[in-house]
Amino acid sequence: MARGFLILISFFTRIPIGNKIEYDEESYVKGLSLYSLMGAVIGLFLAAIYLIFNNVYITFFKGLILTIAYIIITGGIHLDGTADTSDGIFSGRTGERIFEIMSDSHIGSFGVLSLILVVISQIILFSYTDIFTVFMMPVVGRASVIVASWGKKYAKNSKGMGTLFIESINNNVLIINLLAVLLLILLIPYSFIFLISVIATLMISYFMSCKIEDKIGGMTGDTCGFVLEISQIIFMMIILFLKG
Repeated sequence: MARGFLILISFFTRIPIGNKIEYDEESYVKGLSLYSLMGAVIGLFLAAIYLIFNNVYITFFKGLILTIAYIIITGGIHLDGTADTSDGIFSGRTGERIFEIMSDSHIGSFGVLSLILVVISQIILFSYTDIFTVFMMPVVGRASVIVASWGKKYAKNSKGMGTLFIESINNNVLIINLLAVLLLILLIPYSFIFLISVIATLMISYFMSCKIEDKIGGMTGDTCGFVLEISQIIFMMIILFLKG
């Protein structure tokens, strides 16, 4: 499972882990049980950056730095999925035409708008959240993808990058990821507020995945990226609302 965890880090982030880890399907699938904890690794990097820039009193500067850092750490892989999903889902088309739009290398107007909204939202929210929210944000985002993919099938007839991921999210993977998130919540202050925020975010994420399933018949790698980015914003908004 440890090997699978390192494969996930090498696959979904730009964090260097050396050249000795080679991809193999079996280890990748086993590592999905620790998918949410991969978010904790990202969260630690973001928390360190938060500490460095927390005393810089320039409006939205800290949020801008954290947003740039997050994009660099993840390679923007989920932003790409967000743009593709927005172009396809909100195009007003149906069936295979949606997948054609999502697979198009050119970004459309809905894709551009979604990226602008996501990036601006992250800059603003990062500027007002505390270090524990910054740490938990990528954890909750990845847990949301696990919940969103649970019980879903891969939507496309042809195999894609998200096929193995989506089809491997079973009950065991779901439970282990949720337990990992719960453990992290118990280790930080304001545990009750974080618990309520996480539960609400996961419920909204599952609802989003059901609406996507109604539209295209399942989930894809792109829609996973969409759910991840949106759920992270929702999580930070709920935290700020509950803390007043």
